[in-house]
Amino acid sequence: MPRSSKPIALAALAFLGCAAKGTVLGGVTSIAAGYSHTCAIVSGGALCWGDNSQGQIGDELTGTPATSPAQVFGLTSGVTAIAGGGFHTCAVVSGAAQCWGANYYGQLGNSSTSTVANTPVPVLGLSSDVSALAAGYSHSCAVAGGGVLCWGSNANGQLGGGSAGGISLVPVAVPSLTVGVEALAAGYAHSCALQNGGVLCFGSNSNGQLGNGTTADSSVPVAVTGLAGPVLAVAAGAGSLHSCALLESGEVWCWGANSSGQLGNGTTADSSVPVQVTGLPGGAVGIAAGALHSCALLGSGGAWCWGYGGNGQLGNGSTASSAVPVAVLGVANGTGIAAGGTHACFLAGGNVQCWGENQLGQLGNGTLTDSSVPVSVQ
Repeated sequence: MPRSSKPIALAALAFLGCAAKGTVLGGVTSIAAGYSHTCAIVSGGALCWGDNSQGQIGDELTGTPATSPAQVFGLTSGVTAIAGGGFHTCAVVSGAAQCWGANYYGQLGNSSTSTVANTPVPVLGLSSDVSALAAGYSHSCAVAGGGVLCWGSNANGQLGGGSAGGISLVPVAVPSLTVGVEALAAGYAHSCALQNGGVLCFGSNSNGQLGNGTTADSSVPVAVTGLAGPVLAVAAGAGSLHSCALLESGEVWCWGANSSGQLGNGTTADSSVPVQVTGLPGGAVGIAAGALHSCALLGSGGAWCWGYGGNGQLGNGSTASSAVPVAVLGVANGTGIAAGGTHACFLAGGNVQCWGENQLGQLGNGTLTDSSVPVSVQ
C-alpha cells in the first residue's frame, strides 16, 4: 500500500486499487523520474516514491524516504502530466501547473523562495491551458497555449529569456517560443523544446548539450543541427549534460557529454552535434535521459539502455558501463520509459518496474537495495 500521512489520503487511495503491502502497483498510465525519486499517474491521481529530503514526494512527510509509492497530497484526480526534477516535482492538474519540493531557486514558481513545499502549490500565472511540463535540476518549464514559459534558476540562461544570471520566482515567457511547441525537456542547466518537428535548446552548453556545434552557452533558443528527419520526442534529465531526440524514423540521436558513453555511439567523446545511437535492434518509440545514462523503448516492447552502469541503471544484470545499447532484462510490452539520475523505470500493462540505484527508495520495491535488473514497484 502506498504510504500516507493522513486518513484522507488513505481514503483517496481506495479507488486506486491498492491492496496489502507487497502488492504490485497497477493501473499506472504515465511515469516520470526525478534525480532520486519517481512518480506515476494512477487513475488521474499522482503517487511518488524515493528521496523526500526536500518534500519532493509531496506527502507532507519531508525528510523520510519513501520506499513504496506515497499519495501526493490533494492530487487524487485530474492529473494529466507529471515531471520530476532535481529535488522538486511538477504536475499538470486540470490544465493548471502545480509544483512541490525544493524551492531555493524559485523552481516552484509560486513567487517565493521558501525552502521547501511538501505539498503541491500553484504555479502563478499557469492556471489553465498547460499541456506539458519539464523539470530540470533547479528550474522548470511549461507549455501553455503552445508557448513556453520557464522559472527558477537562470544561472546559464536556461530560462530562455535572453539573459543569464539570477532566478525567476514566477514563469517568464521564452520570447522566441510562443507557438507550436509540443514537448519540453530540461537537463541540469539547459532546456529543449520540440517545435514543428525540430528541436531548439537553450542554457548551459559546456559539453555541447545544446547541439548547435558549439560549446558556448545561449540564453535564447538555438536550433539543434544535423537531425536527419522530423523529431517525435526530446529527452534530457535533471542531472544530465546531454540531450537525446527520437526521430519519426525510429532512430535515436544524442548530443552533449559522453564521458560514460551516454550518447550511445560506441565512443566516450563529447559531441556538440547529434550522433546516432548505434546497435538498437529496431525502431524506438520512446526515449529517456538520466545523469550519465540513456534509455530507449523499442517498438517491439523491450527496452535498451547505454552509458554509466555503476549502479545497475542499464538493467542488464551488470554494473559495467556501455557505450552502446544493451538489453534491459525481463521487460516486455512496454508503453513508457523514464530515467532518473542513477535509475530507470519501465511501464507495461499498467505496472511499473525500476532498476538502478535504490539508496533512497527510488525503485519503489520496499527496500533500499540497488538492483541491476528490473524489480516491480510495490
